[in-house]
Amino acid sequence: MLKASSAVSPDVTDEDSQLFRQSIAGARPITQDKIPPVAALSKQKRRADVSANTLANDLFYFSDQYEGYIDQGGSHNYVQTGDDVHLSGRLKRGEFQPQVILDLHGMTSAEAKIELAGLLAYCEQKHLNCACVVHGKGLGILARKVPNWLIQHPNVRAFHTAPKSWGKNGALLLLLKIKA
Repeated sequence: MLKASSAVSPDVTDEDSQLFRQSIAGARPITQDKIPPVAALSKQKRRADVSANTLANDLFYFSDQYEGYIDQGGSHNYVQTGDDVHLSGRLKRGEFQPQVILDLHGMTSAEAKIELAGLLAYCEQKHLNCACVVHGKGLGILARKVPNWLIQHPNVRAFHTAPKSWGKNGALLLLLKIKA
Protein backbone atom coordinates (compact mmCIF):
# COMPACT_ATOMS: atom_id res chain seq x y z
CA MET A 1 0.00 0.00 0.00
CA LEU A 2 1.33 3.40 -0.90
CA LYS A 3 1.71 6.13 1.65
CA ALA A 4 -0.30 9.24 0.96
CA SER A 5 1.97 12.07 0.01
CA SER A 6 1.43 15.50 1.43
CA ALA A 7 -1.08 17.43 -0.57
CA VAL A 8 1.07 20.38 -1.51
CA SER A 9 0.18 22.42 -4.52
CA PRO A 10 2.98 22.93 -7.05
CA ASP A 11 2.44 26.70 -6.68
CA VAL A 12 3.33 26.65 -2.94
CA THR A 13 6.98 27.23 -2.26
CA ASP A 14 8.93 26.04 0.77
CA GLU A 15 9.11 29.63 1.98
CA ASP A 16 5.27 29.96 1.87
CA SER A 17 4.86 26.68 3.70
CA GLN A 18 7.33 27.75 6.44
CA LEU A 19 5.59 31.12 6.80
CA PHE A 20 2.21 29.37 7.21
CA ARG A 21 3.57 27.04 9.94
CA GLN A 22 4.99 30.04 11.84
CA SER A 23 1.67 31.90 11.67
CA ILE A 24 -0.30 29.02 13.22
CA ALA A 25 2.38 27.98 15.74
CA GLY A 26 0.38 29.01 18.85
CA ALA A 27 -3.02 27.83 17.59
CA ARG A 28 -5.00 25.19 19.47
CA PRO A 29 -8.02 23.20 18.33
CA ILE A 30 -11.46 24.66 18.97
CA THR A 31 -13.56 22.70 21.43
CA GLN A 32 -16.94 21.42 20.28
CA ASP A 33 -19.54 23.84 21.62
CA LYS A 34 -22.55 22.69 19.63
CA ILE A 35 -25.41 20.81 21.22
CA PRO A 36 -26.04 17.51 19.46
CA PRO A 37 -29.51 17.26 17.91
CA VAL A 38 -32.12 15.34 19.85
CA ALA A 39 -34.26 12.90 17.89
CA ALA A 40 -37.77 14.29 17.51
CA LEU A 41 -40.55 12.25 19.02
CA SER A 42 -42.37 10.29 16.36
CA LYS A 43 -45.99 11.16 15.80
CA GLN A 44 -47.90 8.07 16.80
CA LYS A 45 -51.29 7.53 15.25
CA ARG A 46 -53.82 7.37 18.01
CA ARG A 47 -57.06 5.50 18.00
CA ALA A 48 -60.15 7.30 19.20
CA ASP A 49 -61.05 6.57 22.81
CA VAL A 50 -63.44 3.67 22.39
CA SER A 51 -64.29 1.00 24.91
CA ALA A 52 -62.89 -2.50 24.36
CA ASN A 53 -66.39 -4.00 24.21
CA THR A 54 -67.50 -1.73 21.39
CA LEU A 55 -64.29 -2.40 19.50
CA ALA A 56 -64.70 -6.16 19.90
CA ASN A 57 -68.32 -5.91 18.70
CA ASP A 58 -67.33 -3.88 15.65
CA LEU A 59 -64.46 -6.24 14.82
CA PHE A 60 -67.01 -9.04 14.86
CA TYR A 61 -68.39 -7.78 11.54
CA PHE A 62 -65.06 -7.87 9.69
CA SER A 63 -64.08 -11.18 8.15
CA ASP A 64 -61.03 -11.50 5.91
CA GLN A 65 -62.51 -14.51 4.13
CA TYR A 66 -65.64 -12.65 3.00
CA GLU A 67 -65.35 -11.40 -0.58
CA GLY A 68 -68.63 -9.57 -1.05
CA TYR A 69 -67.25 -6.70 -3.06
CA ILE A 70 -65.71 -7.31 -6.46
CA ASP A 71 -63.59 -4.52 -7.88
CA GLN A 72 -64.83 -3.64 -11.36
CA GLY A 73 -62.29 -1.06 -12.33
CA GLY A 74 -61.37 2.44 -11.28
CA SER A 75 -63.88 3.42 -8.64
CA HIS A 76 -65.44 1.61 -5.69
CA ASN A 77 -69.12 2.11 -4.95
CA TYR A 78 -71.69 0.35 -2.81
CA VAL A 79 -75.19 1.04 -1.53
CA GLN A 80 -76.76 -1.13 1.16
CA THR A 81 -79.77 -3.15 0.02
CA GLY A 82 -83.00 -1.24 0.60
CA ASP A 83 -81.33 2.17 0.72
CA ASP A 84 -81.51 4.99 -1.83
CA VAL A 85 -79.64 3.83 -4.95
CA HIS A 86 -78.50 7.39 -5.67
CA LEU A 87 -76.40 7.69 -2.50
CA SER A 88 -73.17 6.53 -4.13
CA GLY A 89 -73.60 9.10 -6.89
CA ARG A 90 -74.14 11.84 -4.32
CA LEU A 91 -70.97 10.72 -2.52
CA LYS A 92 -69.10 10.75 -5.84
CA ARG A 93 -70.18 14.33 -6.53
CA GLY A 94 -69.04 15.41 -3.06
CA GLU A 95 -72.47 16.38 -1.77
CA PHE A 96 -71.51 14.99 1.65
CA GLN A 97 -68.53 16.43 3.51
CA PRO A 98 -66.65 14.02 5.79
CA GLN A 99 -66.80 14.95 9.44
CA VAL A 100 -63.86 12.71 10.34
CA ILE A 101 -60.92 11.30 8.36
CA LEU A 102 -59.06 8.06 9.06
CA ASP A 103 -55.61 7.65 7.48
CA LEU A 104 -54.51 4.00 7.16
CA HIS A 105 -51.18 4.69 5.44
CA GLY A 106 -48.37 2.46 6.67
CA MET A 107 -50.61 0.09 8.64
CA THR A 108 -50.84 -3.65 8.36
CA SER A 109 -54.23 -5.09 7.50
CA ALA A 110 -54.70 -6.21 11.13
CA GLU A 111 -53.99 -2.69 12.40
CA ALA A 112 -56.17 -1.16 9.70
CA LYS A 113 -59.07 -3.43 10.63
CA ILE A 114 -58.86 -2.33 14.28
CA GLU A 115 -58.64 1.35 13.31
CA LEU A 116 -61.59 1.01 10.94
CA ALA A 117 -63.67 -0.63 13.67
CA GLY A 118 -62.65 2.20 16.00
CA LEU A 119 -63.69 4.78 13.43
CA LEU A 120 -67.12 3.23 12.99
CA ALA A 121 -67.62 3.07 16.76
CA TYR A 122 -66.46 6.68 17.13
CA CYS A 123 -68.88 7.83 14.41
CA GLU A 124 -71.72 6.01 16.14
CA GLN A 125 -70.78 7.49 19.52
CA LYS A 126 -70.51 11.06 18.17
CA HIS A 127 -73.48 10.74 15.76
CA LEU A 128 -71.40 11.43 12.65
CA ASN A 129 -72.88 10.31 9.35
CA CYS A 130 -70.04 10.86 6.88
CA ALA A 131 -66.41 9.77 7.12
CA CYS A 132 -63.41 9.48 4.83
CA VAL A 133 -61.08 6.47 4.97
CA VAL A 134 -57.72 7.06 3.28
CA HIS A 135 -56.26 3.64 2.46
CA GLY A 136 -53.72 4.79 -0.13
CA LYS A 137 -52.80 3.10 -3.37
CA GLY A 138 -49.51 1.31 -2.74
CA LEU A 139 -49.71 -2.41 -3.42
CA GLY A 140 -53.50 -2.28 -3.23
CA ILE A 141 -53.87 -4.64 -0.26
CA LEU A 142 -55.91 -2.24 1.86
CA ALA A 143 -57.66 -0.91 -1.24
CA ARG A 144 -59.07 -4.43 -1.76
CA LYS A 145 -59.79 -5.26 1.88
CA VAL A 146 -61.40 -2.04 3.15
CA PRO A 147 -64.45 -2.20 0.82
CA ASN A 148 -65.02 -5.87 1.79
CA TRP A 149 -64.88 -4.96 5.48
CA LEU A 150 -67.24 -2.01 5.04
CA ILE A 151 -69.87 -4.08 3.23
CA GLN A 152 -70.06 -6.39 6.23
CA HIS A 153 -70.84 -3.65 8.75
CA PRO A 154 -74.56 -2.96 9.25
CA ASN A 155 -74.10 0.79 9.88
CA VAL A 156 -72.51 1.47 6.49
CA ARG A 157 -75.24 2.77 4.18
CA ALA A 158 -73.05 3.53 1.19
CA PHE A 159 -69.51 4.29 0.07
CA HIS A 160 -67.83 5.58 -3.06
CA THR A 161 -64.33 6.43 -4.18
CA ALA A 162 -63.63 9.88 -2.81
CA PRO A 163 -63.64 12.98 -5.00
CA LYS A 164 -60.24 14.40 -5.93
CA SER A 165 -60.28 16.85 -2.99
CA TRP A 166 -60.49 13.97 -0.49
CA GLY A 167 -57.98 11.54 -1.99
CA LYS A 168 -59.49 10.17 -5.24
CA ASN A 169 -58.52 6.49 -5.81
CA GLY A 170 -56.67 6.28 -2.50
CA ALA A 171 -59.71 7.02 -0.32
CA LEU A 172 -63.36 6.15 0.25
CA LEU A 173 -66.20 8.38 1.44
CA LEU A 174 -68.61 6.53 3.73
CA LEU A 175 -72.18 7.34 4.59
CA LEU A 176 -73.27 5.85 7.91
CA LYS A 177 -76.54 5.27 9.71
CA ILE A 178 -77.12 7.52 12.69
CA LYS A 179 -78.87 5.89 15.62
CA ALA A 180 -80.85 8.28 17.76
